[in-house]
Parts: sequence; structure tokens; C-alpha cells
Amino acid sequence: MSRAWFFNIPTHGHINPTLPLVHELVRQGDEITYFAGPRFKEKLLATGASYGDYGDTYAFEQSRTVAHAILQGSQLAEAATALLPDVLEAVEKERPDYLLFDMSAPWGNIAAQRYNIPAVASFPHLPFNWRTFVSDPRLLKKGYRSLRPGQGYYRELQRQTSKLAREQKLRKPSEINVLSSTAELNIVFSSRYFQPFQENFDDSYLYIGPVIHTDRPDEGLEAFPINKNGGQKLIYIAVGTLYQANITFFQHCLSAFGDGRYAVIMSVGKAHDPAALGPIPPNFTVAQYVPQLDVLNQADLFITHGGLNSINEAVMALVPMIGVPNTIEQSVNAYRVEQLNGGLYLEPHKLTAQKLRSAAEQVLSDPTIPQSLAKIRQSFLDAGGVETAVAAIQQLKQTHGIK
Repeated sequence: MSRAWFFNIPTHGHINPTLPLVHELVRQGDEITYFAGPRFKEKLLATGASYGDYGDTYAFEQSRTVAHAILQGSQLAEAATALLPDVLEAVEKERPDYLLFDMSAPWGNIAAQRYNIPAVASFPHLPFNWRTFVSDPRLLKKGYRSLRPGQGYYRELQRQTSKLAREQKLRKPSEINVLSSTAELNIVFSSRYFQPFQENFDDSYLYIGPVIHTDRPDEGLEAFPINKNGGQKLIYIAVGTLYQANITFFQHCLSAFGDGRYAVIMSVGKAHDPAALGPIPPNFTVAQYVPQLDVLNQADLFITHGGLNSINEAVMALVPMIGVPNTIEQSVNAYRVEQLNGGLYLEPHKLTAQKLRSAAEQVLSDPTIPQSLAKIRQSFLDAGGVETAVAAIQQLKQTHGIK
């Protein structure tokens, strides 16, 4: 039996894809201790892993209103500064056989390099390549807005990384890549077909397709009403759990689809009270939480923020999409969906009710989209899933003499 520690950040989108993988590693005999914050404790224990406590110093909380990548980086650097002393002390003392860490958990990467421990990185969204951003004017503009100077974010990132390097005596820049830490093996929950400029990612990147976690008690709904008449198509609208959508977005949706032609289910997240939206058209069902997989299985169109987990779930259900992304990584996802003819990409800052309605009618009437979605779905299925990932981890262990 080998022992492994998994370091992650406390967000559903980063944790959920890893849970079936951890469950299978445990089933095959590995002893996994999973660190991700107390509110995920029950979910982690359900995989058969042990719960690892980051301790009282773990205060990282991503902003739900600001999507600036450098702000995210400074928050991760601050978290690493707080966590590393305890993480390094524990790893040095316990010496797990191998480490797993999320690409946004640089303390896992630093610990692996410090103590020469074999490691696996988990990528809950597509790895970046600069060519992606210059391939489309929308991505170029989005990249600039996501990285632009100002607001003190660069200064804060520099201050945090300098403090981290000084306190931990770090010399290699790769040890403090706060936004995209890599390892000897990098597991990506997508397919090479879906990856833009796939030729720029070597064999250390293993694309295993979506690993969809289906046990979701946090959605809190056993039976969700789907109200539509026989002639209506169902539009599902959701913007994820991390970034709070501007209430104007939801009001655009109400205006775009409130005439009754479509049945609409709209998830607004816990940050918004549905009552704050004003009058709700009778063809709308609005809730803070929606059982996404159940709804997607009946939906004809998905209007989404473009998170990779949501895109994966829509593709597996063969539901076309309109991406309205908040962050740069979501923009890359939405761009790729559009490029592969699985839907359309709309810029949120240019969104109007009329543009949203026109895009929906265009996607719903395009007879070529179902075939395109089926091709993406097949690439996901061909990637091999959890079994492929576990086999690669076992090979990594064998290479390093780990039993």
C-alpha cells in the first residue's frame, strides 16, 4: 500500500473532478489523505480518503466578484505563504510516497520539489498556451482585461511571491507558479481534441476526458420541477458557483425569453435572492440551486459561464451551448466550443437581451451542431477516464520504485 497526499483549493470546480479518481485509487489500495478545507470534509471522506486539515491558517477565499487573474494569483501566493510552513513540516515528517496537487495549489508543487517526491498535478481547466490568446480578437482583449496593470494587483502579487521566496528560500521560478503548477504527470479533465493548440503540450499532459462526479448532496434537491408544454424547448441558464454574476445578466435573460416561447430554468446561485430580480415570467423557474445533471438531460440549450466542468457535462448530454464567460479560462473554453461548432461565445460586457435571444435561436436552429457535439463527446469517451489516469499514476509509482 502506498501513501499519497492530495492538496487542493476549496472550490467545487477544482475538487469535484478529482473525487472519482481518488475513490478509484483508494479502491485499488492506495491510502490517500486529501486537503481541501473543512466544508468539503464529508465529500472527501465519502471517497474513502482520509481528511487532511490545513489548520487555522488557511484563510484563502477567492473573490466572487473580481475575475482579474493577477488578483487570483496574489490570493494563491498569500495562501501558499500561510500554508507552507505547516505543509512542509508535515510532508518532511510523514514522507508520503507521492503527492497530488491542484494546478492552483503551489504549496503541493513546492513540497514535491523540496523533498524530491514524485507528484501528479490536476488540471480542472485547460492548460494555457499563448497562441490561444492571439488566435481570436475576443480572447486577446479578454486576456488583456484579465492581466492588465492597475488596481494594485501586480504589486500585491509581487509582494506575496517575494515574501514566499524569501521565507522559503526558493530559487526556481517554477516553484512558485501560483496559477499553473505542473508536475511529472499532469492530468487534464478534457480531451486533446478539445485542447486548443494541442501540439504544444507534451506527453506529460494526460487528457483523460471528463470525470463527472454525480453524488451532489450540496445541490439539495431530490425532485426539481421542469415545467414545459409539449411545444416548448427547454433553456437552462447557470453561471457556476465561484463568480457571482451581475444581476443585469439575469435580467437580460428574463427579457430575452420572457415571452413564453421557451421553458426556462435559471440558477442564480446563493449570492442572489430570486426575489431581487423583479417579476418572474410564468415560463421561468428560478432557483438558487438546480440539479444540473438532471436538467441538462432534458435541456435543449445551455447558457453557461463556460467553466470546464459545466461544458463537459453539457457535451456528455449533447446539449448545445452559449458561453458568456467571466474569466480568461472560461473564455478559452467558450471560444473552443464555438470553434468546434458546439455553440456560440458572447462577450458579457456587450450582452443585450436581443443578442442573447438571437444567439439562442441561431444555435437551436443549426442542424450541424448535434453532429459536432457528438464528435467532441466521442473524443471525451475515447480519452479513457479514471482508468487511464490510475494506470498512469501506477506507472509513475513503478518508475520511482513505489509499491
